[in-house]
Amino acid sequence: MASGTDVVAIDCEMVGVGPSRKSGLARCSLVDLHGTVLYDKFIRPEGEITDYRTQVSGITPRHMEQATPFAVARLEILQLLEGKLVVGHDLKHDFQALKENMSNYAIYDTSTDRLLWREANLQNCRRVSLRVLSERLLGRRIQNSRFGHSSVEDAKATMELYRLSRRIRAR
Repeated sequence: MASGTDVVAIDCEMVGVGPSRKSGLARCSLVDLHGTVLYDKFIRPEGEITDYRTQVSGITPRHMEQATPFAVARLEILQLLEGKLVVGHDLKHDFQALKENMSNYAIYDTSTDRLLWREANLQNCRRVSLRVLSERLLGRRIQNSRFGHSSVEDAKATMELYRLSRRIRAR
């Protein structure tokens, strides 16, 4: 497992873009091992936003007024991820939103850590949400705002779960 400066947690929020409402990156947050925010920006996705998905994403038209263009944000984010262990939940969606090949990175994904599932007594489940893992293992409720998810809150939760998994493995 990585040292503090070599690990970063990521969470992205997406909106629907174009007529097919394909996911486009609208916010990205990165935190370090201690939960300190390294990056948190609203991002203007490529293409026309056709569904803000506000109930889940928390994104509104107002957030897009001063949003960073996707191409600029993507470079900023990838620079911060370079050479790091990338922590997150169901990371394939975050990397797809960044239009980046996940296989180029060392990753730790809470959605596939069966040790956490067992610790949370969820080993018989097919999929486990970040909300449920956080509630059962961290004793904290997340993703329960009527204003949508917070990518900062979610990134912090995945980092705490990574640290918990590290402690369990060290027993």
